[in-house]
Amino acid sequence: MAMKHWLYGTLLVTACAESASGPSITFPGADGGPTPPTTPGTTTPSGTPSAPGCADLDRDGYQDKACNANPNAPVRGGDCDDRNNLVNPMRQENCANQLDDDCDGQVNDGCMPCRDLDGDGFQDAACNLNRQTGGDCDDRDRNVNPGVGERCGNFKDDDCRAGDIPCLQNCMDRDLDGYGEGSGCYGEDCDDTNADRSPAGVEVCGDNVDQDCNNVDLTCPQNCQDADRDGFGVGRGCLGTDCNDADPNSNPSARDIPGDMVDQDCNGADLALNMDCLDRDQDGYGEGSSCLGQDCDDADPRVNPGRAEVCGNRKDDDCQGGDRGCSGMGEGACTDRDGDGFGQGGCPRGDFDCDDNNQAVFPDARETCNGLDDNCNGETDECARRGQRCVNDQCVSGPGAPCNSNDECDPVLALRCNLEVGECRVQDGNPCEESAQCNPGAECIILDACGGDRACYQAKGGPCQEDCDCTGQWLCQPETNVCVECLGDAQCNNGDVCTDGGFCAPESFIGSGDARDELLRVVIDCWTLFTESNEAAACASLTLGDPLSVGGADRAQLGPADAGDIADYVCNADGLSASGYSGDDISTLTELFGCGLFDVENIWWRNPLRAGSTGEACVYYSPSKSGFGFPDDKRAAVVIDSCGLSTLD
Repeated sequence: MAMKHWLYGTLLVTACAESASGPSITFPGADGGPTPPTTPGTTTPSGTPSAPGCADLDRDGYQDKACNANPNAPVRGGDCDDRNNLVNPMRQENCANQLDDDCDGQVNDGCMPCRDLDGDGFQDAACNLNRQTGGDCDDRDRNVNPGVGERCGNFKDDDCRAGDIPCLQNCMDRDLDGYGEGSGCYGEDCDDTNADRSPAGVEVCGDNVDQDCNNVDLTCPQNCQDADRDGFGVGRGCLGTDCNDADPNSNPSARDIPGDMVDQDCNGADLALNMDCLDRDQDGYGEGSSCLGQDCDDADPRVNPGRAEVCGNRKDDDCQGGDRGCSGMGEGACTDRDGDGFGQGGCPRGDFDCDDNNQAVFPDARETCNGLDDNCNGETDECARRGQRCVNDQCVSGPGAPCNSNDECDPVLALRCNLEVGECRVQDGNPCEESAQCNPGAECIILDACGGDRACYQAKGGPCQEDCDCTGQWLCQPETNVCVECLGDAQCNNGDVCTDGGFCAPESFIGSGDARDELLRVVIDCWTLFTESNEAAACASLTLGDPLSVGGADRAQLGPADAGDIADYVCNADGLSASGYSGDDISTLTELFGCGLFDVENIWWRNPLRAGSTGEACVYYSPSKSGFGFPDDKRAAVVIDSCGLSTLD
């Protein structure tokens, strides 16, 4: 069997593409998007013209009421707020706000007492979208409501924020909020037992709890009417105006959940995502021409160029170079000695200036590495982005800091920008302090054979250039540049020999011509490497000595053309053991082929596999069976199919 490994590749399967973000809606304005084309004029049944050029600015399917008032016309109109895709004649009235959601000229008309069928304290979202008292997207499951944390990978929208989220690779994350320990996490978590506390948490003022992990509780602003205690409301002391003062998850600094038809960030519309954008934090900004723009921190959905800068929150919300200090607008004569617009009294830009003798120092200034508190936020030489530090009068990004290019990472620490996670990471073989600083899949360990210092090393299946790029028990396969078990027979135990693919196997498997055993070794390797992954991967290409055919139409009964049912062979543990399979191998095959009475198979191919050079097939790992001909089953699987499914060669 000839075999080639393609580990940690990207699998592109059109049939598997499913959007978890809901309808795709783009519009001009705060969340970006092109200006929609105008619609040719028509005449509605009522005689109201749909004038040429009548706009549908928010792309919700309804033209502006000003030029097309009929919602039942061939080209629908009657939109009473054509800059908000949450308002149109077909929307249900939301009793939790003060908007005319359905454009019938009345606010909160027809609102009735709302039910709470599962008794979890949150009313049904169908009649109450206020996430403090309602917003329950499954009112028959008391474990699903806006008051619980999202649990990744359980195929449930636990917190009613538009779908399940995938679990991250290489991330020890007990509360499943994306933050924890490991190179695959979004960042470190200050409380890994509470999904409501993380660097992306929603801060509530004055409760003595640090929800957003910045080591301080938010101080409730004075002179601010703020019912939900998120710092936003009505009054000169507020951080800004709140569009929903009954929900701390809705304010100008909140995360906008894409596709849930709720305007969390108060910009007048719901966020719509483009699936062709590499956007790790799902805020519409990232890498790719279809993104709304480039993101300066792709691990924080509340930081991107489309955000409004919020003063004093220690974040570069708008990616413009740092936080800005807060300033009020006082009354009386303005005293502004340095002429920067800030000073005491009714100055045009604010009534606070921490240095009124320096025109370059004021609350809106950009912080630089100069030994001064340029933006008057009480900190000196703080850098704009998470994880940056000031070195030699310049901000450089340390391990785990967001980046878009290698130039932004600290070269002294041998850092490179890993575009997979959008962060500066320590290169394989270089010194590290913890695994979270390494590239995904690598570990921070000590190897005596590689210098004896703690450094980043890739695990089995990871990319490599030399042996000291791999952890101790793995070696670098020079033909495929992948960390493998062996490069020769001498490196195997128990009389096993080293296969072309770099794994140790009983000699009876090598060149035996038994397609079953040739294939099973590859399948075991693929499942072992990727079984915890939430990303598809190409594992290996192979050429079989014998053909394999499909056995049954309703299950994965697979076997060689002349050797009976491979499922019977795999599910005979005694026979496998006698053939040299280890206990771990047998356990893996049992799980893959579903050997129990009620077990489900996790391996699949639909077409016969031919022998010889014309019968090359590829082995893939898929985190979901969707799209491969399985029954409705979302569990992971090893898939054997044509090599055209992968973009790798």
